[in-house]
Amino acid sequence: MRHHRLAAFFATTILAAGLPIIGCRSSRALQPEQLGQVPDAGRPIADLANQPLYKFTEGELGRYLANLHDGQPDVAKRVVQLARQNIGQPYEIYLLGEFPFETLDADPIYCLQRSDCLTFCEHTFSAALSNDWWSYLSTLQRLRYRGGKVSMVTRNHYTIADWDRNNAYLFEDMTPRLGGGDVAVPLTQVCRRSRFFAQFGVGQDIPDEPIRDTYIPKDRVASITGELRDGDFVNIIRGDASSQWAGHTGMIGISPDGVADFIHSARPAVREQPLVEYVQSDKRCVGIKILRLRDGAQQIIRDALASSPEATPISADSLNAALARLREEAPKSAKPLPQTWPKAMRLQTYRLPPDVAVNADLQSRLESIDKNIGDDLDIPADERAVGVLDLNDLRLAMVRPDDMFYAASVPKICILLTYFKEHPEAARSLDPGIASELGRMIKLSDNELAAKYGQQLGMKTIQKVINSRPYSFYDKEHGGGLWYGKHYNRSSPREGDPLHDHSHGATVRQLLRYYLMLEQGRLVNGPASQRMKMIFASPQFEHLGHNFVAGLTGRNVSLIRKSGTWEDWHLDTARIQHGDRA
Repeated sequence: MRHHRLAAFFATTILAAGLPIIGCRSSRALQPEQLGQVPDAGRPIADLANQPLYKFTEGELGRYLANLHDGQPDVAKRVVQLARQNIGQPYEIYLLGEFPFETLDADPIYCLQRSDCLTFCEHTFSAALSNDWWSYLSTLQRLRYRGGKVSMVTRNHYTIADWDRNNAYLFEDMTPRLGGGDVAVPLTQVCRRSRFFAQFGVGQDIPDEPIRDTYIPKDRVASITGELRDGDFVNIIRGDASSQWAGHTGMIGISPDGVADFIHSARPAVREQPLVEYVQSDKRCVGIKILRLRDGAQQIIRDALASSPEATPISADSLNAALARLREEAPKSAKPLPQTWPKAMRLQTYRLPPDVAVNADLQSRLESIDKNIGDDLDIPADERAVGVLDLNDLRLAMVRPDDMFYAASVPKICILLTYFKEHPEAARSLDPGIASELGRMIKLSDNELAAKYGQQLGMKTIQKVINSRPYSFYDKEHGGGLWYGKHYNRSSPREGDPLHDHSHGATVRQLLRYYLMLEQGRLVNGPASQRMKMIFASPQFEHLGHNFVAGLTGRNVSLIRKSGTWEDWHLDTARIQHGDRA
């Protein structure tokens, strides 16, 4: 028997046999009484006190903050206690955005499991100033956004020019006063907001703004550590003689022996170390700024939350309404799943790192199916790989997820991603002719159109995009991943992947990540991801009716799919949905 080598296989009770990488299972219809529910695993407060904060549910955090607020009246001490309770929290950049209120940055408005340097500080201060879940979430948005209005343009992107300034009502800049007022020196920066916003198609008319401030030079930091207090907000200043900016942040925690420690989030996880040690070891650091919560900070934030007319309302109702609006406004071929806000937030924060846990039951079933198919078709185990992700319950199963295969036409999805990355305007306005050609390239796997757009973009550009953060679709440390090393229907140039010399390659894990990020709106941005889903769907073209697609005939399912075949190699990837089940 001739082998049909599979790079991916998946079957469920509603599929006879198929080859998608991503599938989803059913979810029950949303019940009204569930819409405002705050998830809570119900662990006792005594147990929570000894657990890392990043392992809390929303409900657990709300109950814990109420207890902490009652038991520790000093806000600064609460800051340090919460910061230390999050030591070990994994670091991740590109973590938070405006979802579900906006999708230009489709990351969610909070994440409890991971942090970067500024989100760690924002979450910690917000928790210390709050006594339940909803006051915490509202305070977080008030700190992150000018006036608490959630949008890309109003986010405090620049630490000194935006965050420090817009939160001056709550934090006092101590920098010019420390050391008797004799240690700070001038800070000079030009804040070029329009350059940053241009990639999102907003804010291009914002003029450059010269910033004048102060900082304490690196060699003078040791002289002022005795004046620092628990909970002080630290800006690590980087730059050179001509320009300085805040490149990292953290908080002060005074150790039992009186040393001013720096508690901060940096790869790979939140840690605590003496501030002077950190400053001296950071070669890019030229100094620091110190901000301190004002006296009466608790009342100040309460007053701010009560008197911010432009602030986005933060509640179960507002989150669910925003989700409903996104679904209503999306075209039929790119509608998100109907979910309550807790499930939607879980999906937006979900990642697929090498150490991600699989669901034991689903894993067992998938391994059994994979073995049975392999045995029936006489396909060796090392020539098969499969993965499935349930988008409703985030149940994951994978077999040989990091084994890299020749991927035939599947890496055409890399051309699509790169096109939208290089043409940000296409997310809002795409020429119908180009949309049709991209649809033929993906859905009908047209090689000449793939060659046309691949050559327009350039092989180097495509590789640069798929390897850039936050994508990193090729991982040398874990088997490889997506690789585009040759234009279709062209023999040269050719650049094989570093590990296996494939001209076109893929792994199950990286294909799952691609589809997951597409679902989350994180390929380029929300509008671009939605347009890409429409191109995948391209309803004017019929699906290639081979393989598992034939088994779906008459089953009232919708799917977006990219398959690839060369000689006896076959790969298939898809997102399958049945009504509101996906």
